[in-house]
Amino acid sequence: MRSIKFTLSQNPPSGWDAAVCLCEAYLTQAQKADQLLEQVPQSLSGEIRSTCQSLFLGALRHGHRTRAALQAHLRKRPRPRAEAILLVAGFELYDGPTEKAPQIIHHAVERSKTLLRANEQGLINALLRKLSAAFATLTADSPLALQYSHPQWLVADWLATHGEAACRELLAWNQRIPQTYIKSSVALPDTFTPTQWPHFYTPPAGRNWLEQVRPHLDTGQAYIKDPSTRLATELLAPKANDTVLDLCAAPGGKAFDLAHAMQGSGLIVAVDLPGTRVERLEENLGKIRSESLRCERIDSDVLELSATSFTERELPAQYDAVMLDAPCSNTGVIQRRTDVKWRLRETDITACAKLQLQLLHSASRFVKPGGRLVYSTCSIETAENRAIVDAFLSSKSGSVYVFVDAAISYPWKTGHDGAGAFLLERQ
Repeated sequence: MRSIKFTLSQNPPSGWDAAVCLCEAYLTQAQKADQLLEQVPQSLSGEIRSTCQSLFLGALRHGHRTRAALQAHLRKRPRPRAEAILLVAGFELYDGPTEKAPQIIHHAVERSKTLLRANEQGLINALLRKLSAAFATLTADSPLALQYSHPQWLVADWLATHGEAACRELLAWNQRIPQTYIKSSVALPDTFTPTQWPHFYTPPAGRNWLEQVRPHLDTGQAYIKDPSTRLATELLAPKANDTVLDLCAAPGGKAFDLAHAMQGSGLIVAVDLPGTRVERLEENLGKIRSESLRCERIDSDVLELSATSFTERELPAQYDAVMLDAPCSNTGVIQRRTDVKWRLRETDITACAKLQLQLLHSASRFVKPGGRLVYSTCSIETAENRAIVDAFLSSKSGSVYVFVDAAISYPWKTGHDGAGAFLLERQ
C-alpha cells in the first residue's frame, strides 16, 4: 500500500475520505494510530485534518461494537478498504442522531462507488442499514462489551477485578474524548484554565496551537502531558544537585518534570532504545539543559546496561534517584490511545509483566545505597503494578530494598489517566 503522505498529497481528499484511508492503513499496517496521524500531510487544511482525525479515532473507539454488530451478517471478513468504510460510517451512525442515518448511509454508498469494486458497493448499502437497526436495539441490558465497544476478554477481566459498577465507569471513561492538559512551571495567560492539579492547565477553547500554545512549549517551561504523569516524579522527589537516572526516558516528558523538581541543577542521564524516539528525547533534553543542569543521553536497552555504559562516558555508575517508567499494556490510557483496544491481546499482560520484572532488576543495580527507585506504569493491572514490586522485593536483588510508598490512579476515580507508581529505597 502507498504511504499515507503520498496518497493524501497526490489526491487531496475530504476529511471523510482521509479517515477511510487511515482506517485502511491501520487494518493493514503494523502502525499505531498516532503514527498514522503524524503522516497526514501538512497541506491538508485545518478543517479537513480535524474531520479526518475525529472520524478516524471515532471509528477505532467504536469499532469493536461495529464489528460485533456486523458479524452475524458476514460470511467472511470484508477487504480492508470496505471494512474501513464500514467502521467510519458505523461511528457516524452510532454517534449521530437517528434521523441522519439515511444521509450517512447514502454518503458512504456514494463514496464506495469511487473507493470500492462494483460487487462491494451493494454490500456496503445492505450492511450499513442492518448496522443502523442493530444500534437502535442497544439497551442498558446489552452486554457491556457491546455497549462500550471493548474486547470481551478485557471486559471479563475488569468485571472480575473491579466489579460491575466500577467496570462500567471505566468503560464509559475510555469512550470519552480525552482532555488535553499542559503542565507549566510558570503561570500561563488567563486564556489557559487552571485545573485542580497544581501547574496543570487546559488550553483555551478553539485554540490556535501555533499562536497560543506552541510558544510556551518551545521555551521548555511547558509540556503537553496528563496529570497522571505527576505521580511518579512526586514519589521520587528529586532534589537540587541530585544525580538522576531516567530509564525508558523517551520522548522526554519525565525529564521535564525531574528537571523542574531539581530546580534546574544536578545531573539527568536519560536512557532509551536507539531509534527515532531518541531524536525527540534529545530535542526535549535540549530545552532543559543549562550550565547548572547537565543532561546526558545513552542509547541502549536497559537490560544491556552495565557500569561501563556510564563510566566510559565519565558518568556515575550509581545514582541518588532512578526512575523506571516501564513499557506496559497501556490499559490506564485507553481513553487517550483508543487503539490500545485493538492492539492488546490477552497474553500481552503476562508478557509485559515478565519484561517489567526484568527491567526492575536491571534498574535496581544503578541506585546508590540510601538512594530511591520509582517503578511506574500507565497500566491499571495489578499484574503489572504491585505484583511486580512484590516479586522484586522477595528476590535476592530486591532484598536490599524496602517499599516506601505508592500512588495508584484509577481513571474513573481520579478523573485523569490511569497509572501506578511505587517508591522503593535501597538500604
